[in-house]
Amino acid sequence: MRRLFAVLALSLARTALGADGELALGTGLHYTTGTYGTSTTTRILALPLTARYDREAWTFKAYVPYLEIDGDSNVIPGLGPVNGNGRGRRPAGQATRASGLGDSTLSATYNVYGRQSGIGLTGKVKLATGDEHEGLGTGGNDVSFAVDAFQQLARYTIFGVLGYTIFGDSPFGQLDNVANLGLGASLRVNSADSVGASLDLRQAGSPLPLEQRELTGFWTHRIDRAWRAQAYLLKGFADGSPDWGAGVSAAYTF
Repeated sequence: MRRLFAVLALSLARTALGADGELALGTGLHYTTGTYGTSTTTRILALPLTARYDREAWTFKAYVPYLEIDGDSNVIPGLGPVNGNGRGRRPAGQATRASGLGDSTLSATYNVYGRQSGIGLTGKVKLATGDEHEGLGTGGNDVSFAVDAFQQLARYTIFGVLGYTIFGDSPFGQLDNVANLGLGASLRVNSADSVGASLDLRQAGSPLPLEQRELTGFWTHRIDRAWRAQAYLLKGFADGSPDWGAGVSAAYTF
């Protein structure tokens, strides 16, 4: 989800090139549900705070989520089932509930724009701010790198991302470094609305993290010069992804 909106934001950011030192703050509501290859349904509700600062060719972003998790104690957000090393004090594999701060991310992107296209070079750090004993985080600090790109064709925009994640040490087991790929397209319906779809893929590690395959349909709406809203529906096709997901978010630009 976050990869999709990061690339989409890159293609929309061309409208703000003349506004150096622009700050945007936002929040949202994101819900996912799935079995993740287990016999129990796990539901995850995320309430994030987001910040974005654009200055000249640079974009800096922060993401801090509050999580509520209800389901299999083996399921860890971002990893999927961890096979017997579950969260909380109950035996692994049983239904549990947990809530609190999740893992946060900080990123910096250098953008290069052409007349109808753009490329972004991103470095991101995931901080282990979530309590791994409650299953709210992976317990490790990760580093990732990505190349984002978009091309506008009349009212259509084609976009994609190619990334690589280096996982830190985690109490849930060995995490192999993995690559991810995202491809999508959007249609500008009018001056305020765009719709589109994206396919996000992440390779599997051995034994972790699990493979992810997610198809997302989205709608973005510019309410006015300051406010922008987004909504999406998600379908997962791998044990590392939720079966279904949906969410809304909004951001205010100062």
